[in-house]
Amino acid sequence: MTLAAACLTSDPSARAFYRAALKGFRLKFYPSAAAFLNAPPVKGLAVIDSALPDMSGRDLAAVLRREKTTAGLLLVLTGGTYSPADAALCLENGADEYFPYPPDPRLFRARLVNLLDRAGVRACPPPAPEAYRFGALVISPEARTAVIGGRRLKLTALEFDILLYFLRNQGRVVSRTVLLEQVWRQGEQAGPRAVDKRIEALRSGLGRAFGSKLRTVFGLGYLFKL
Repeated sequence: MTLAAACLTSDPSARAFYRAALKGFRLKFYPSAAAFLNAPPVKGLAVIDSALPDMSGRDLAAVLRREKTTAGLLLVLTGGTYSPADAALCLENGADEYFPYPPDPRLFRARLVNLLDRAGVRACPPPAPEAYRFGALVISPEARTAVIGGRRLKLTALEFDILLYFLRNQGRVVSRTVLLEQVWRQGEQAGPRAVDKRIEALRSGLGRAFGSKLRTVFGLGYLFKL
């Protein structure tokens, strides 16, 4: 499931920080409290700059907690230099979490993911299928096997992960950068050329009939469509 967050800030550097720290999240940005309050209601999580141009983050948190449509939002406030008094005021006004700005990116992301987990946003993901079946091709994520016509393919662990990622994103162009970020294993040779070599090995392992379904989209990446 793709995680989502509303980010309230008028600071371009803060927007860049959120994009980098929350890579993979679906982010929606609002430059002011008014822009957020006048937009259609959102669900889930809102990250609020404590120094918005039209209202303090603390005051906005209090408003959101009072409104029926926003009372259930997870609210994360970010501010300047940390002080216990500021943190306490933010939490007393309804914030679920408070960070001085800029927070440590890894800690920031981890705490936001934990907040969403505890709120049940990711508690019940759809069950993964026991096997993907496409004609003679059968892939079992649990057993980590790929079989064509009863013959088990000899794939490395990374090649199997790449195949599984393409199956789960079938019909979508996947860039080399995405593969390196989402699939690549620690210790494996990395870089665009390393991706190309692994794709060629995977095509060879799949054989002509299925390997030809893994196409190069020049300038963009790869597309797997059965």
